[in-house]
Amino acid sequence: MKDRREINIEVFEDTMKNYKSNPTLKAAVSNSVANQKFTAADETVELPQCAGYTPTVTVSGKRSLEAAVEYAKQGMKTCVLNFASASNPGGGVTHGSSAQEESICRCSTLYPCLNTGDMWSCFYTPHRQAENPLYNNDCIYTPDVYVIKSDTNVPKLLPESEWQKVNIITCAAPNLRHKPSNCMNPGAGDKRADINDKELAQLLTSRIRRIFEIAAANGNEALILGAFGCGAFKNPPIVVAKVFAEQLQAFRGCFKAIEFAVFHTEREAGNYNAFKAAIR
Repeated sequence: MKDRREINIEVFEDTMKNYKSNPTLKAAVSNSVANQKFTAADETVELPQCAGYTPTVTVSGKRSLEAAVEYAKQGMKTCVLNFASASNPGGGVTHGSSAQEESICRCSTLYPCLNTGDMWSCFYTPHRQAENPLYNNDCIYTPDVYVIKSDTNVPKLLPESEWQKVNIITCAAPNLRHKPSNCMNPGAGDKRADINDKELAQLLTSRIRRIFEIAAANGNEALILGAFGCGAFKNPPIVVAKVFAEQLQAFRGCFKAIEFAVFHTEREAGNYNAFKAAIR
């Protein structure tokens, strides 16, 4: 019987085969790469006047793309936050890892957009060289990523008529693992970051504000967020959820819908419960 990693690798390799051979997907990847934008941590994001929406704000147990496609089907310009590896495009997707970024790459055309020379030179290589597990506020905005598979335990190829386009913000949360570096996150150093919850909240405030800014500046109507950094990177969900709740108040008029998609099992509902308690 195949183990989970083997299944994940097979799904990803099939996704790659599709976007390398299907003319529609080949054109989609080229378009996304041509219009992809890197925003450095020290850049100013020019914000348009918010439309003054009264958004629906929800916390769900969905996976990120599972949530996103529902808004895209309604014709809403939809943006998804990718909880990214700072040093590897797609994180451990080529090794069959099961975190959120890997799931996105298995179901969509995101991976070849991130795995380009330009993105390596401005995003991945500098993070590797910095050897700072807290990373920085650098972001990549990838437009018109095609979701071609179901965001399920074992993703299945969807009929072309059901493919949806979403926009994706790639940003890395602080890596608070006791040993930050591994084969999926090289260059993060071998010592746990020395940071307390108050300092972490300050750092996350600027990073999460940047995510909201980029989503709003690009005219998105629906925004899919979640338990950013609360999985493999070990950020405390209560701290992360509180910062999201605070920043939400400043940006809620910019979006028609904001959904915190916090997928979980019944036995591991800590992240979901923290967000459910904090987000109003």
